Amino acid sequence: MSRDERVAKNEILFRQVNERILQIEGGRWRVDPVDFMCECGDITCMRVVQLSLEQYERLRGDPAHFGVIPGHEIADVEQVVETHPTYLVVEKGGELRRRAEAADPRR
Repeated sequence: MSRDERVAKNEILFRQVNERILQIEGGRWRVDPVDFMCECGDITCMRVVQLSLEQYERLRGDPAHFGVIPGHEIADVEQVVETHPTYLVVEKGGELRRRAEAADPRR
């Protein structure tokens, strides 16, 4: 598996974790904002980012978008498409975009 594929796989895993967090925190207890996992490509990253439910839903609007802590973006694998005070939205392109779309739990 190439480095790019491994990074994408890790980000997809964190997105799946965040979808589960949303089901628990956002659905059952209506917590807002919610502590979501950084969706960076570093499998050892355990940082959290607080997002409102609205911010999270906007992020999920594109299956190739992932929310990461500033400094956790990987320039040669993804492009920063939004900058916020506490998080960045990065986007996958090409084959990694297709992989992210195929793994999107909402599709």
